[in-house]
Amino acid sequence: MIPIETLKQQHEEICELMIVLSLLIPDERARKSRIVEKLFSELAKTVSEHLMLEDGTLYKELLAHHDSSVQRTAKNFLSGSHELKRLFSNYLKYACSTRSNQKECEAFVRETEEVFGLLEKRIRMEENKFYPLAEKA
Repeated sequence: MIPIETLKQQHEEICELMIVLSLLIPDERARKSRIVEKLFSELAKTVSEHLMLEDGTLYKELLAHHDSSVQRTAKNFLSGSHELKRLFSNYLKYACSTRSNQKECEAFVRETEEVFGLLEKRIRMEENKFYPLAEKA
């Protein structure tokens, strides 16, 4: 069984973490705090768990579906999932820390806005296009 409700719940958690982090990271003191570091760690863990759950259930079932258009859509979303995982992993390697200079931190704030925008867009696409397809299949 495809755990759509669990995936949607993870989306909520990811969005909540992004909202909180978006409010905190523009402030230099907050950005370099252990609390923000823990929130980023929680975000990375939740995103990773979400992608693994999708890979192990949703994609697995839909890639074996008898309808080729369902298979094609699943392949497209899976490809995007792998790219998002790579991008997010690289992004987290360069998180602003107490050792970072001002220029690095400013770049990190801008990159955070971009990465969070991509995550939000992906979540909307999954919830509006992919999950309804999965529920029908």
